Amino acid sequence: MLLQNVSPSTSVRSVTQLSLPPTDKPSVGVPSLIDEAWRLEPFVPPFAFSAFFSPEDTLLCVCAAEAATDLLTEPEPSKAGDYSFAELTSGSGLVGFYLLQRAHRARLLGLDIDPEATAVSERNARVLGLAERARFTGADLWSESTRALLEKDRPDLLVCNPPYVPEPPGTRMHIEAGAGPHGTAHLMQAVGLARLVQPEALALSWCSLSAPAAIVGAAEESGYELHNLFVTAIADGEYSGSVHSYLRDLDDCYINEQRDTLDIIASDGSGRFAYLLFAGAFRREVEPRRNGADVEAICRKFAREGVRSLASIDAPFPVHCSMLTRWDELELRVMLHGAIGRPTREPV
Repeated sequence: MLLQNVSPSTSVRSVTQLSLPPTDKPSVGVPSLIDEAWRLEPFVPPFAFSAFFSPEDTLLCVCAAEAATDLLTEPEPSKAGDYSFAELTSGSGLVGFYLLQRAHRARLLGLDIDPEATAVSERNARVLGLAERARFTGADLWSESTRALLEKDRPDLLVCNPPYVPEPPGTRMHIEAGAGPHGTAHLMQAVGLARLVQPEALALSWCSLSAPAAIVGAAEESGYELHNLFVTAIADGEYSGSVHSYLRDLDDCYINEQRDTLDIIASDGSGRFAYLLFAGAFRREVEPRRNGADVEAICRKFAREGVRSLASIDAPFPVHCSMLTRWDELELRVMLHGAIGRPTREPV
């Protein structure tokens, strides 16, 4: 595939210039997701974000989307690199832009129900010099217009990194809205759209807060097999923490409330529980292998043993495990929203 490799030429540490205590970088055999943050270096100011933006699951989705492009069949030589990407719930457009920067003849269709997100992503396309290859439009995933756009575009790769926090019945979160009581509403619809338009590959993001194996199972039922899984352990945040009591009553929710895991991931004492973020690269197969049980096994082990369980995962597909501590979260946000001091180049 004619994809340009982006190298980690700028140290995230040098960009942020944060001085972190060594005790906040525990050695548990699990790397930090911050090691992959170089992928987001092109998306610092003047690049802008929409109201709903979570850098950690966006970064994880970038990793899965990159892996998914490697699953695509190379077009004939005269059309080398001429791919069509579609990003659902596209927000600022970051994941799609990352792919366009690697595949220089590819095109992107971004769909988001939020008018602000559409405006932000269009400005970002101009900032990045990608406006001629990217178009964005406001669209509800459940609308006929979305179906028509995808049927016309017939993307090779479909990406969806949506809100994933479960919403207790009768409530609707202000920002992470519409995910439904299991946090899977957007993803299930995205898989249904994939069944309709049959892209060659999918890149999906979800979490362990509710029904984590159901997403894999739905993709398999639609003819897609999980080929690469990216997993990050993270502590609860503003939105996930607000539904803590509701999560405890869900049969298919996998969280860890053990003190030793929380001391690792949230050493400032702010963590109430830890959970797993997932992003997967799927490819269309005639007879997809059933991998949902393997994803559930990862969740069960994490709920039982904590973050150290990610140091040794046994699965029939590649699993890339990491964690993101509170310090790492801060470091990632500082990098994206404006560096402290001037970045310095370091040899790779």
